[in-house]
Amino acid sequence: MGIFKSLFGREAEQPEEAQDKNQERNFDILKYDGLKAMKIGKTGYAIRCFTEALAIREEFETLNYLALVYIQENDTTEAIDIYTRMVKIDPEHTDTFLNRAQLYLREQQPEAVIADCEYVLSKNPAEFRAYFFMAKARQMMQQQQEAIDDLNKAAGIKSDFMELFLLRSSIWMELKEYENALNDTNTAISISSEEESTYLQRAAIYEALGNTEAALQDYATVVELNPFHEQAYLETGRILLDRHLIDETIRHFDEAIENKPDFGRAYTARGRAKELKGDMEGAQEDLQTGAELSEGNDEIEKQPVNFNDMYANRPL
Repeated sequence: MGIFKSLFGREAEQPEEAQDKNQERNFDILKYDGLKAMKIGKTGYAIRCFTEALAIREEFETLNYLALVYIQENDTTEAIDIYTRMVKIDPEHTDTFLNRAQLYLREQQPEAVIADCEYVLSKNPAEFRAYFFMAKARQMMQQQQEAIDDLNKAAGIKSDFMELFLLRSSIWMELKEYENALNDTNTAISISSEEESTYLQRAAIYEALGNTEAALQDYATVVELNPFHEQAYLETGRILLDRHLIDETIRHFDEAIENKPDFGRAYTARGRAKELKGDMEGAQEDLQTGAELSEGNDEIEKQPVNFNDMYANRPL
């Protein structure tokens, strides 16, 4: 695009005062051109505009926009660098430290997470999110008791934060303290009764306690909330197969495939059930379809952090 040539082509010919005014004008044009590009998904051009604007003047707001674009591009390293520039400009703006801490979590740098969160708490001891992110970091470091202590402090500040109780439940599960885990998951469900992950976690706890009937009910609730939830279908099928309910397992995966025809792992699971039933032809067909649908399907790839949606519809 010709904007860069037109903006910077003749500055050397102008008097110093005129150049300064022109630089400010160029900064504004680049910044708002970057914003337009960002809003319509032209992230590469947005990065170029914001970078050129920041070469004129280091400005907090423009740096924030640039960090968000890098997050959209899933470039956490660059986003962390931008947040580091921002904290130098305004070390009192604690949300910048929290945003950087979240990216450090994604990059599995728990020590850096804790350092940022401790700084935030030194400025604002009531910032429950800092305790929450620190607990995630401590869980990563296998410091479960310290993580629980952090979450206890967060709960004392924010008692209706669903994710807090779900995280503490997962840590109790790591410690095999299943009754504590169940209590926390029930609290999470009471806060957000339509959150799929809470029922999924409670089902896992019920299984650990040997209550597979309750686990099946929770997996069924997940499917009611989201008929396309693959894990809930797979976990239910696993329990049915463990019980040697082969026909019921096949009917279960019939339903899963009807709801989601490209569900490769459902075909594979149904194929194994058909093998146990002795339907070798049907099993081979399902296993082949499952392999074809699952080929090249990478389910572990990182997803960009969206700070705007992170707590959507939840009062903080």
